[in-house]
Amino acid sequence: MDEQGAVAKKCTNIQDTAVRACELRLERRTIAHGDERVEFVCGASGGPESGYVLGAVGEDLSSMATICNSCPIPAALESRRACLNLVPVRRFGVRSLPMIQPGVPGSEAADAYFPCRWFYTLFGQKQPGDNTMCLGCPYWFPRPPRELIPNYWPETQRMLRVVSGEESTAGPPTGFTPASRPPPARTWWQRLFQKVHL
Repeated sequence: MDEQGAVAKKCTNIQDTAVRACELRLERRTIAHGDERVEFVCGASGGPESGYVLGAVGEDLSSMATICNSCPIPAALESRRACLNLVPVRRFGVRSLPMIQPGVPGSEAADAYFPCRWFYTLFGQKQPGDNTMCLGCPYWFPRPPRELIPNYWPETQRMLRVVSGEESTAGPPTGFTPASRPPPARTWWQRLFQKVHL
């Protein structure tokens, strides 16, 4: 089977637009001006409540197709090595080109990151851009369906804060610094006590 055929099988039709299937694309119902509206939200960009709105039912979904079809997250989640601890996030921002105005369709740039619940503190804001770190991980566990992963959306929002620099990954001080050493022992029994207990 060729690559285009494999990608076509993984697509779904939404309003006659071929869009790549993704477990993190969500539908959200909102009420605006007394009318109910169904929006398609990128869950990787903040979850069902604060995720990036890709499009809405009844509107042109070509920008959603462009954004979703170029996203590396669905392929990573479909791979054999997708892990329970993997929390992929997508950060949307406006490109800073002078000829493209904010709010114009196609002016949004999105970066995908693949933080791990175990090792995200090692990378800080520079989280990996793919899931190759899962290949040799000693904590790897097969990824269950998203609904079975506890606290998935709060973890997604937390990883977005880490990637954007709003939350620090530095841990609290451990106390193992030269200033925290006990005072020198004066008697033989104090020296013995320090050697046994330190």
